[in-house]
Amino acid sequence: MSTDNDATARRPALVSPVSVTAGAVLHSADFIRPRLWDSGRTRLVLHAGVQINGTPHLGTNVMQTAAFLLAQEARERFGVPVLIRFGALDNAPYEVRACPDSGSLYERSFRNALGGPTVEDLAARYYGGLFDALSAATGVPYALETYTSQQSGRAFREEFLASLRQMDRLRWYLAPSTGTVPVSFPCPRCGWSQKYGEHTEVLTADAHEARFAAVCLDHGKYLVDVTADSDAFVGLTTLHRNLVKERVACRDDALPVIVKGADWAPGCRLLDEALQCCPDPVSPARLFTPVVLSDSGAKLSKTLIREGTADLSAETEPWMLDASRWAGTDEEYGRMLLDLVTRMLSEPRHFERGYTTREIARLIGRTPATRSAGPAR
Repeated sequence: MSTDNDATARRPALVSPVSVTAGAVLHSADFIRPRLWDSGRTRLVLHAGVQINGTPHLGTNVMQTAAFLLAQEARERFGVPVLIRFGALDNAPYEVRACPDSGSLYERSFRNALGGPTVEDLAARYYGGLFDALSAATGVPYALETYTSQQSGRAFREEFLASLRQMDRLRWYLAPSTGTVPVSFPCPRCGWSQKYGEHTEVLTADAHEARFAAVCLDHGKYLVDVTADSDAFVGLTTLHRNLVKERVACRDDALPVIVKGADWAPGCRLLDEALQCCPDPVSPARLFTPVVLSDSGAKLSKTLIREGTADLSAETEPWMLDASRWAGTDEEYGRMLLDLVTRMLSEPRHFERGYTTREIARLIGRTPATRSAGPAR
């Protein structure tokens, strides 16, 4: 009769180069330890993101699974309560059109095009079943919050207004090539906004309020007032948005830990420098997870998959590109991910690298049939 030890012995070996942190870090969760010790805080909150612009691919789910396993390990190593907060980015473009005269692009986000209830249904369909399975397996609780909800909070508005007052310094970190950091606001009549905010300008700004002028393709010029309690939707560039969100996270009495794919490392270097420009400069702890790569070495992405330019090997299963094509249950998908990422976390040198879809297929074995329709979630 075969045993679990026999099955483990038959697994393909992980072969990784020696990492820079060899000898100093025994487990990737230990990157949290110095910040936790230095801060004296007694709780951890791990922050990660989810996209609501289509079904997730394997790389996204590897990052999210790593968040659960890192939280579980931190709880056991440091003896502190943990929580994962997933930010659901419902501000991704749903539709885009161009001004016939100037060529300026205008977009409507998923939230503005589909409405709140539909977006929340999408978040539950794309991630709810998997997150519930991962939470049950690790005992780590999680919360899912949309960007719409985040940006409407008083703390977010206060930090956004504070960033405007520091923009002369911040702009060269948030946009090093141009120094231009646009802000966009959906038209209150139709929900369309100028994608790059070329014609959005700050008219006045202080600690309590900012007034902007923006232009709608259909309805012309409109004014937007942003206060700590206003309901105007604040659309920010990726780095600016993350700066504000991280400043908000650092207000918590729990230690914030930002979990992102390793492809985010260059952006986080800019973020950390931008955070030093702010009053009372603070920055969160960070953990970077492995990225899933195509055969060319490019990160697996929805754009490359959609364009058919991802350069995928024959071993790339359909469910690696579209999680809804997994041939089993959410629980089975979660167990596969937990096993895979647990092996990646077995040594820092296995975690501090990327994995091609070909290598992942080798590590887990090619699955049998994949279903053509989406799963019942």
